[in-house]
Amino acid sequence: MKERVKSWTLTILVAISVLLTWQLWTYQPNYALLNESDYLPSESPGEELMLKDVIEPEQLILHNGNRHHGLDGTDHLLSTFYQQVLDSRFENITLNQGFRENEIYEGQRAAELIFPAPIPGEALERMLNFEADIPYFSIESVDRIIFIDKGGDSEKLRVKFISYEEPVVLEGETNFSLSTFRERYILNMSNYPAVFPFKVEGNTVIPKTLFLPERPVAYSYLSDTTTTINYNDYLQLLFSDADYVRQYHQDNQEASFTDGNRMMSLDENGDYLTYVNPVYSESSKDTQQHHVVTTTFDFINSRGGWTDYYRLYDWQQYRKKESATYRMIIAGLPVFESRGRDLASITVSRSGGQVTEFSRPLFNMDESPIDTKGSKTLASGQEILRYVKKQFDIKEVEDIRVGYAMDKTENLVVRFEPSWYVKYDGAWYSVAPEEKEDESGLE
Repeated sequence: MKERVKSWTLTILVAISVLLTWQLWTYQPNYALLNESDYLPSESPGEELMLKDVIEPEQLILHNGNRHHGLDGTDHLLSTFYQQVLDSRFENITLNQGFRENEIYEGQRAAELIFPAPIPGEALERMLNFEADIPYFSIESVDRIIFIDKGGDSEKLRVKFISYEEPVVLEGETNFSLSTFRERYILNMSNYPAVFPFKVEGNTVIPKTLFLPERPVAYSYLSDTTTTINYNDYLQLLFSDADYVRQYHQDNQEASFTDGNRMMSLDENGDYLTYVNPVYSESSKDTQQHHVVTTTFDFINSRGGWTDYYRLYDWQQYRKKESATYRMIIAGLPVFESRGRDLASITVSRSGGQVTEFSRPLFNMDESPIDTKGSKTLASGQEILRYVKKQFDIKEVEDIRVGYAMDKTENLVVRFEPSWYVKYDGAWYSVAPEEKEDESGLE
């Protein structure tokens, strides 16, 4: 009797095993194998750049006593000045800790380069030509670079690298041509829009000074056509083995791809790519690793390179996560939004020393000239300040500047509309107090 029970038990177990094996072999999840022809190697969608190509100032402010005039990225003279800075040598650098705000400027004549995001000291050393063995090069990041003409018998420009967060100043000299500085910039400063200073507390130890236009300013409407970037190029770059990558569809997404761990998704009708690589690290931060800006810059260089024109616009360091954002620049101005979504930036995040997220647009602006379709007159600095003070807690405002809103249509045409933007609590918001349109040239 016992032997018969054992036989029946064994038979049932074998039957169950066969059934489970059959289900395992015949079960088909909602995955689709990638076509081998779609995964063939292709040319990189972008190009490798140098760090100085994506870290640039957004304003040049010229000071002469109580007079201030400013240039933004729409004026070629700003890029000319910055190129001379990159070609110059900096020496006799010393460190001044705990400086006061009224000690930033000396003398009557100065030029101030304002950057959209602080430049890490590590990146600054890669970009500029410093004398060897600077004993005090310990600055964490630089918000602004100020060139000072002290007059008298001085034969060289003084230079200050300002960090509002620490706060410290690196001071020294540069061989930037003193005669060019005076004749081309200071003596001609009245040719450029007058600006006035306004302090914002933001999130720095010492309040930053913004410079806003005294009069209303006009910027052009722009339009261009785009070319779609093949997402397969990034499948090659973000996944190490095609044999393990599967495609499936999710709600509100065109497609997603995964190898069981990493995932790449296409959003906004294929216009935007998001990549996630979840990692676990017991160490929240490796103190020996490079700065998040240089790490993310190198990552983009090695993952398809740079398409169009992007500039470092923000970076964050948290306890367990760090990120850097590179924003699209059109005709010298940043692009902030598209139908309420930010589709004009490349963002890379890392955790525990490893890149965990990567997002970017999947389209290129065509090389044909951007068309100008009329212009829009924006409010003056005083008007925008009055409006901002009504809409925001002014103590929490971090920045105010002009940028473009992007509208991308289904026929691959992109239109850009100028607007004032306010950075509040880490995000950018479009504000429009009674702006006027110039209908000439509008279709």
